[in-house]
Amino acid sequence: MQSNSPFFLEMIHDLLVTLVYTSCVEGAVPISAVLVADSGTAKSKVLKQVNGNDGIHLTDSFSSQGLFQLMQADPTNKIRFIVMPDLNPTLSRQQKTVTATVANLLTLTMDGTCRIDDGRQEKLLQHKPIGLLSGVTPDIFKTQSKRWFSLGLTRRIIPLFYEYTSETERKLLDIVSEGKITSSDFPPLKIELNGSHAPHIAHGESKVIEGLGIQFGVNLGMAKSKDSSGTVKWFVRKIVPVSPVVILRTLAQANAIRYGRGRVSDADITFLTRFLGFTNPAQPRQI
Repeated sequence: MQSNSPFFLEMIHDLLVTLVYTSCVEGAVPISAVLVADSGTAKSKVLKQVNGNDGIHLTDSFSSQGLFQLMQADPTNKIRFIVMPDLNPTLSRQQKTVTATVANLLTLTMDGTCRIDDGRQEKLLQHKPIGLLSGVTPDIFKTQSKRWFSLGLTRRIIPLFYEYTSETERKLLDIVSEGKITSSDFPPLKIELNGSHAPHIAHGESKVIEGLGIQFGVNLGMAKSKDSSGTVKWFVRKIVPVSPVVILRTLAQANAIRYGRGRVSDADITFLTRFLGFTNPAQPRQI
């Protein structure tokens, strides 16, 4: 599958496509993610490529009511993923609105529950769990990260951190000057999400995934704090490793489904190591 995007974005494209395929893993909840990177790093362009399928809904923004109406209009559960290229507008609203929206995202990505309170009565709707793919700038993510962790949202919507290297920035300027990149969107991908599958995970691969899950849990628990002298330091909040391991197992199976394999192989384990490289907030992946 060709992404038709610049070579230095291929790693991002690779992550997003496999994430979408988590909706095809039998008995699993789709894995959601948010790209955390500075403005101008093509988050929106790459995310907009993940379109062109009945199971993927592309939107600019949403609220709790908007989510409820979207799920209400999908009684056959066709929608498997929501792609919102820029999460900043949604997270920049009044705190009450943001809190309600984030709470709905948590339940919708966990068990498919969506609710609104219209002032007269609370309305509850049940949908199959869906995934979310979005992008946000580091500053906005920082303002939300503590609340997201306390709600457990960082284990439901995985933050993926990356930065451009100086070399990439120079190459990007060259490509732009040659007219190879314009303000137009990259061509959308045609992703086939057919049925549910359960690629086998052998004992050996399972043990490797467990080991990777420990590091993944550490990365998900990392946060900044200031000591008595005002120096900013990183520390790790404890996360029980069960959830990280489940996420990685689902990702490994999704990658196998993407490439038509009936069992998880070394190639899928290699994908997991690439994925982990984007999950450390203290060391964003350099591309």
